[in-house]
Amino acid sequence: MESGGAATLDVTHDNLTALIRLVGLYRRTFTDLLARQPWVVESGAKPGTYGVLNVVGQRGPVSQREVCDVLGVHPSDMVDHMDLIERQGWVERRRDPVDRRRYQLTLTAEGRRVLGRFDAVAAEAEAVVLQPLRGAERRTLLELVAKAVAAQT
Repeated sequence: MESGGAATLDVTHDNLTALIRLVGLYRRTFTDLLARQPWVVESGAKPGTYGVLNVVGQRGPVSQREVCDVLGVHPSDMVDHMDLIERQGWVERRRDPVDRRRYQLTLTAEGRRVLGRFDAVAAEAEAVVLQPLRGAERRTLLELVAKAVAAQT
């Protein structure tokens, strides 16, 4: 469709449905692949654990509240993730030197190693889900998704 000479995207509910289905496919594939990893099963890690480790790894030291905000997770839902990753020794929680009421989270060396393992599983899930796309199409899709997400944060 054209409006004033410029092409516009025909946004429909079908577009939203397709995006939701794509996210669902990725989530299910990632979850299934994780369930086959003995180290994941033994640790009790869940798919959401990856998100927490990823944010801490990219932004650390970071407050637990900021991790919640980035992931869109309610603070009460973060408790189980934090208990697990602290118990496993993947993250250190230290008092914020500026605000002693808050804690700062930092990945440990073991946390960085585990994050790398999660990254490998995530890459495998991505390859499975995006298999129908050619290399350039995959890159374009991922660049556009990253751009849309970055504009919202």
